[in-house]
Amino acid sequence: MKEKLKVGIIGTGRFGRLHLQVFNQIKDCEVVAIADINEEILQKTKTEYNIDRSYSDPYDLINDNTIDTVSIVSDESTHGPLAISAIKKGKNVFIEKPIATSYKEAKEIEKLAEVYNVTVMVGNISRFSTPYFSIKKAVDSKDLGDLALIRTKRNFSKTWFENFGKRVHPVYESGVHDIDLVLWYANSTCTEVYAVEKNVSGYKYPDLFLSILKFENGIVATVDSAWLYPKNGPQNLVETLELDGTIDADIEVIGDKGTANYKLNHPGYSIWSENGIKQPELTLWTTEYDGVGGAIRSELEHFIIQSKEGNSSPIAPVSHSVEALRIADAIVQSAKERKSVQLDKRGEYN
Repeated sequence: MKEKLKVGIIGTGRFGRLHLQVFNQIKDCEVVAIADINEEILQKTKTEYNIDRSYSDPYDLINDNTIDTVSIVSDESTHGPLAISAIKKGKNVFIEKPIATSYKEAKEIEKLAEVYNVTVMVGNISRFSTPYFSIKKAVDSKDLGDLALIRTKRNFSKTWFENFGKRVHPVYESGVHDIDLVLWYANSTCTEVYAVEKNVSGYKYPDLFLSILKFENGIVATVDSAWLYPKNGPQNLVETLELDGTIDADIEVIGDKGTANYKLNHPGYSIWSENGIKQPELTLWTTEYDGVGGAIRSELEHFIIQSKEGNSSPIAPVSHSVEALRIADAIVQSAKERKSVQLDKRGEYN
């Protein structure tokens, strides 16, 4: 095994810089290059973090033979093409969710990862967040009995949709988090999807959608998301990566012997000041004594360990992200056609 993996990061926006900080904390890797189409942000990041090389074309970074590991933190529509290119160059790839914006691309990524024998992992960060992992343990240990229903809700600040509403359907940006969790807990194949959506703000993509998923083992799940949270709601993303807004996410897992539920945004810890009320979220990317902690650090450390050992992730396998994209595509199709979509076991629509 190599002493240190040489990491290149594509995308130096807010979340890309968060990746950079975390990778710099991991002893088994070293960030040696970054890429971004925004030259100003690229050069600012290069200087601030003392990075050796920078590229305005992400494919130039992928073609850099000194890099063996690529982290893709660019716009959602670029994930599939960039990942496919990096895998074909024999590089380990971390892809911020979603894995792609179509099932076809996602499936190709899965196949190529096997062909080129590289580690590919998708940033389904919730699997590395302690509350969600605790629910998974309760499900697997049968503390809840046989599952019957999984309810999920994920709302975002309305102001954020000014950017996302023009570039991606919310099922791929926000909904994929909960689709992934539902798959993790249900541990079964989705067989039917019904969805509706509504466009309130007039952007290219709808502000909200609601979907019902049926699984082969009888479990029913609901996944809904709205980007209409009011501007002056309590802020909860105020740790490390500060965003002027709120993620309001709930999940409830119901079995015949018990129920588990978790609220991402809650008043258990709050800060009241003259500038407003904050309810800091302390699981995703917290500021700790030795740098950035929380789920993002656990996730990227896990990816580096698997990459060094040449393994696929047992916690977040690529196949689950591919299945999540199949369901996401079906949600979009169902809402568009205003009818349920039947899914067969081969990953096709009927």
